[in-house]
Amino acid sequence: MRKIMIAALVLTLGFVLSGCQTMTRDSEQQIQKYSRISDLNRRMLAEDVDALLLLDQSSSLSWSHVRRR
Repeated sequence: MRKIMIAALVLTLGFVLSGCQTMTRDSEQQIQKYSRISDLNRRMLAEDVDALLLLDQSSSLSWSHVRRR
C-alpha cells in the first residue's frame, strides 16, 4: 500500500511540475518559443548596452529642445 501511495505521489508531482505547456506543444513549437525568447533577450541586452554607452539616439517626440550632435 505504501509503495502505491509513493508511486502515485511521484507521478502526481511529476505531472504538476511538468506543466501543461510541455504536454500540448511539439518540439518545433518549443524551439520557436526558445528562439523567440533568446532573440528578445539579445535585443534587450543590446538596448541596455547602447543606453549605458550613450549610443542611443534621442527621439523627435521630446517636448523640450534636444541638441543634436
